[in-house]
Amino acid sequence: MNNTYKVIKIINEYQIVVNVGKNKGISKGQTLEIFVPGEEIIDPDTGESLGALDFIKSYLIVKDVFDKMCICENKENLMSTVSFASLQVRQRLNVDSKEISGGLTGNSKIQIGDLVRKS
Repeated sequence: MNNTYKVIKIINEYQIVVNVGKNKGISKGQTLEIFVPGEEIIDPDTGESLGALDFIKSYLIVKDVFDKMCICENKENLMSTVSFASLQVRQRLNVDSKEISGGLTGNSKIQIGDLVRKS
């Protein structure tokens, strides 16, 4: 896994440290993602590998950059809106349930050693 880094320190519930910095071209404001490698997906017609279905734990924004590490925060901002006028509900797809194979599951808790890459 080229250009893959790791969570090396959890400062608090809002900030973590990743072992990549200016030496690898990281700059303030850049987006990174914490991920868990997923299973390889093969095209059933061609046998060609289409890549992996990785589980994304979190999208990060780089706040402070050092030579070999950076401090990151959650890129997603929590917004709470109360509206009684409309409610959106996601409709299920009409799929054959016998063909459901999963693949986008994982532990979403961020831990030291989790893999990180440029987003």
